Amino acid sequence: MRSVLGPVQFFALSFGCIVGSGWVVVLGSWLQACGPLGVAIGMLAGGSVLLANSGAYAELIARLPRAGGEFVFAQHLFGDRTAFAVGWLWTLSLLAVVAFEATALPWILETLIPAIRGPVAYESLHVPVTTDALGIGLAGAVAVAFMNYRGMRSAAAMQTVLSFTFLILAAVIIILGLALGSPANLHPLLSGDGQRSWWLGCVWIFAITPFFLNGFQSVAQTVEERGAQITFSLVARSMALSLLIAMLFYVLVTLAAASAHPWQSLIGQPMATAAAFDALLPGHFLSTLVLVTAAISIVRVWNGAAIWATRLLLAQARAGFLPPLFGRVDATSGAPTGAVLFVVACNVVGVVLGKGAILPLVGMASMCLASNLVLVCVAALRLRSRADGTPLPYRTPGGRLTILYALIGSTGMAGFALIGPILQSRGSIPLEWKVTLVWSALGVVFWLVWRRPQARPSGAGS
Repeated sequence: MRSVLGPVQFFALSFGCIVGSGWVVVLGSWLQACGPLGVAIGMLAGGSVLLANSGAYAELIARLPRAGGEFVFAQHLFGDRTAFAVGWLWTLSLLAVVAFEATALPWILETLIPAIRGPVAYESLHVPVTTDALGIGLAGAVAVAFMNYRGMRSAAAMQTVLSFTFLILAAVIIILGLALGSPANLHPLLSGDGQRSWWLGCVWIFAITPFFLNGFQSVAQTVEERGAQITFSLVARSMALSLLIAMLFYVLVTLAAASAHPWQSLIGQPMATAAAFDALLPGHFLSTLVLVTAAISIVRVWNGAAIWATRLLLAQARAGFLPPLFGRVDATSGAPTGAVLFVVACNVVGVVLGKGAILPLVGMASMCLASNLVLVCVAALRLRSRADGTPLPYRTPGGRLTILYALIGSTGMAGFALIGPILQSRGSIPLEWKVTLVWSALGVVFWLVWRRPQARPSGAGS
């Protein structure tokens, strides 16, 4: 694959998969759980675990600088069966994220421009699918596929523009919200939801941070395409900086929205962040800016997740776990064209099926994400034990203690991701679990029928 990524593009790709539309949609639920200060405490605590986790990722990337991320780590350190399970489940998860962004963008645009909302074309799993959602989703899928088909240079350029545009607009929203709002609206800073105390709400925020800060590790998929000036220390700093900016954004946008409007009135609002800023400036200027920024953010995560998914498919095809089609790289563009076409095909299927089919897959993605965080910590510790004093290309600050902290925190998050759906389903088998079990069963069949193992990655510089 071609080495085309400079430091700016590499950072944009790292940050580009973090912060989607959740900050607009779920802010009311966060505030209800523990109040504005509670949200900040929970987010910073969870973010600290992921920062430590990024060190584990950086050590593994430096030793195994190949597209594939967790799949490559698992194959090298745990063997083919574990690698196949990780790749198989993570592939569906990433395809679900890509499809979800395609269904989320029309929702934001319909709120921003109500006139574009079209009639209901049909229902999918009892959820209506409108004509505008189909049109926007399909057009977006084609556009994202086109940029990725042209190669990493085009996809990274798009990601860079979207990421820095988002950062500029987000800074404007936060500054105006804090300047025009009132600190009195923040009180009470800590508050429970009436059924549980505020500190339990903080624990909930802590447990869900992997979902909202997910994406920093996407650089593991593009490390082969880094330029000569991208050192492994810079890879580590890119992930850490992306996480720090995302954490700071979530904390500041929460405080800005809560100070712009009495935060209790935002509970239950479908677009709580936009509602909070609506009256601060004439003509709904600031709430409109929030929705525009959210739309840009969705496209940014959409493109980033597509890049992520195509490189994961490429890595599995190289290992012989998927058909060779997914491992073909265009000689001119350097793009994994077979994987790009497959991702856009799945994207189109997701758009046609609508939110009713995608939401359970997104729940499954959360479980896979948390499990991968644990796997990476264990892999990093095993890599250190295998090194036997041999210098690693990169070592995370704090060494083993940092990775152990990440492991303990990630295990707690993974436990919540697995148990949470059961608690919400009131004793029945959660739909996320059913999807995971069915997909896993298909994976077992595929493993037995297709498996063509190739040589596993050998280590640093491979």
